[in-house]
Amino acid sequence: MKIFQRSPWRAQALVGTLAAAAVLTGCATQSPPGHDDRLSKAAGLARITLVCAKDLWEETKPKSGFNTVKATVSNVSSGPRGNRGLVRVTMTGTNLVAYLKELDENAHPFVANGDRENTASSRRVYDALAPKIDKIKAARSESDPEPSVIIDDTIPDKH
Repeated sequence: MKIFQRSPWRAQALVGTLAAAAVLTGCATQSPPGHDDRLSKAAGLARITLVCAKDLWEETKPKSGFNTVKATVSNVSSGPRGNRGLVRVTMTGTNLVAYLKELDENAHPFVANGDRENTASSRRVYDALAPKIDKIKAARSESDPEPSVIIDDTIPDKH
């Protein structure tokens, strides 16, 4: 191109502008503080259980791509939460890492990219998982329970 032959600084400016644009419009996220530590803790889990509305799981689980998640999903049909449309999702720590990455990407998109279809639901799940993961300590015995997170918000009746 003639523009590059006449003015090398224009070429450098163009390259810099394109690089900045790529960073701003790329797959960047605005991960919350502690996200990398959370991933490390999650990787050490043998198993974790998430109980949430079936639609919330369907909305936030990775559909395809980089962060594939293998999980066992079953309906919650007994006990105080039975028949409320909840599912019990059980996954390993390494699958939780992939799920957290997916949630982070959708819940905390870079401002220039705008919200995604499932930003609100992904943020709700991420915000429920994060404090539980932050509190995880090394198991002291084989009888220590596996971590579980319940997302079942209700509106209390006022009489």
